[in-house]
Amino acid sequence: MSNKDFDNLPERPVEVAGMEKPKPASDFLEAYYKTLGDGTLELLGIKTGLAELDKKTLGLDGLIVLGGIAGQGKTSLALQLAFDVCELGAPTIFYSLEMPRRAIFTKILNRLAQVKYSDILLKGRQYLDETIDETIQDKNLLEESIDFFKLLTKDQADKLKQAKEKLTKTSDRFYLRSRESKEADITFESVEREINLIKAEHKADKVLVVIDHLQVFNAGDYKDQIDKEGKLITGFKDISERTGATIILVSQKNKAGFTSRGLQTIKGSVDIVYLADVVMFLESENEKDNGKDSDNIIETFGGQALKRIDLVIAKNRYNAPCKIELDFNGEYSSFTERAD
Repeated sequence: MSNKDFDNLPERPVEVAGMEKPKPASDFLEAYYKTLGDGTLELLGIKTGLAELDKKTLGLDGLIVLGGIAGQGKTSLALQLAFDVCELGAPTIFYSLEMPRRAIFTKILNRLAQVKYSDILLKGRQYLDETIDETIQDKNLLEESIDFFKLLTKDQADKLKQAKEKLTKTSDRFYLRSRESKEADITFESVEREINLIKAEHKADKVLVVIDHLQVFNAGDYKDQIDKEGKLITGFKDISERTGATIILVSQKNKAGFTSRGLQTIKGSVDIVYLADVVMFLESENEKDNGKDSDNIIETFGGQALKRIDLVIAKNRYNAPCKIELDFNGEYSSFTERAD
């Protein structure tokens, strides 16, 4: 056969038994174009109500790690986001693996009503189950016949009633799971099953899931701590991809988090940082000064003590890393974006 005849042979695709040929980009482009917004979308993910957070992340989407040292307000922020997302319309599942259901409901009312946590626990029942005698409440609380310490002020009572109405209004979309007795174990399988059931129940495209917190979740069998951490992040990444749910994993910082900053301070394996779509930290002025006291940690605004805490987004798959300045009112478990 001459070279000329060889050059005229028909081309045949190369095939290897048992192997599928990779698909070219052209096979995916049309489907990709349909995933993009047409100018009518404000966000791609779930709206939280914190304007800067929504803007910087394009709405919460995918797998998100929220880190911070103990006592920095991680649970308060996660619960605030979960409830506000639910109030804005998206079903939410909050897995509280440490705090009992009673504490979570009290923290929600504590923020919504701006009534002290202890006052709700000690005085709240008669207002929330509506057994309070309104004639007593309306009397002068300084009269000797009235035990002042058993009653909220009229203003507190009104605010608690309004908070109850908000909680009741969202309660059909807000799902709270805890490790309290008589409840089934919380596992990867149960989380995925519950997400799918709730999506079907509410005919929802988006569901927000919060795991508080990651390190105490049941990862099943594992060889060592590194293996456990790898199973945890991989398991939740798979669930997020299969169900389309947005999952927030609340995570402790490791020991390095008390004296340094950055992605390496997340407690766990490198898989946690690698597989997450967003990694963000709560970071106080105290941490920025490597544990030294700072004169600017606490400020007073409207009679309330506010702690300056930044939400540092160190990894942001959909946008650039950034910092969101927040004020934390620990008394009322509330985060607000800091005014300029």
